[in-house]
Order: sequence, then C-alpha cells, then structure tokens
Amino acid sequence: MKGLDTSILLGLLHGDPQIRTALHRLREVELATTEANLLELALLASKEKTERRRRRSALQQLRNRLTVLPLDARGGERALRQLKDGQPLPPPLVLGMLCAFDSAGCDELFTRGDCESWGKWGFKITRVGHKSAK
Repeated sequence: MKGLDTSILLGLLHGDPQIRTALHRLREVELATTEANLLELALLASKEKTERRRRRSALQQLRNRLTVLPLDARGGERALRQLKDGQPLPPPLVLGMLCAFDSAGCDELFTRGDCESWGKWGFKITRVGHKSAK
C-alpha cells in the first residue's frame, strides 16, 4: 500500500504533471490516504466560496478511489512507540496521518512536505518534486 498525503492529493486535484508522473507507475497498487488528509482538504475547499460545489465533488471522487484509513488509538499507540524519547513530535494532524499509515502497514508515503521532522517510521517517505540543495 502506498500512502498519499495532503500535498500530493492537492497536486492530483490541480493536475500537477510532476505528481501524475510520479504516481503513474502505481496504477496497479493500492493507494491510501487518511481521514486527517481528507479533513484538511475539506477545510481548504470550504475557504473558497466560488468553487465549493466542484471541490466537494472532486473530494468525493478522491474518497471513492482511495482507501481511506481511520485515525484510531491502535495506530497511535503503535506509532508513538517508534518515536525516540525527546524527539519533537510533528503537528497533530501529521502525527495522526503517520500513525494511520504505520498501523495499516503502508510501505511508502508520498509527500511534497517538509518531512525531516517526522521521525522514523515503518515505511519509506518519498518526496515528490523536491529539489535537493547542492
């Protein structure tokens, strides 16, 4: 299972060619996101009054095409055990997303985000469209 975070979902919704290219090879793979990611997208969509209906429809289409993982205590307990003592925690919604992917056995998470502070998890984190500094 491959996980998609909010930044990747936004790119898909906007037709970003980098993201489409990166995910093209995953046509036969189960793709997942979390309730936290869909909540974030819904909040972003509700801010734009002119396109609200179209954006809700696009979110529903995403929900129908992806496996949507819940945020639950089991995932949280499992993932929190992996964090090292004294390591800063990511923001709550990000932590919830990471816990859900870890608990569900995700093997790779795709993001455009700044993931250096997310800690170590049981899956690979792949940044799409990230240009490394030389």
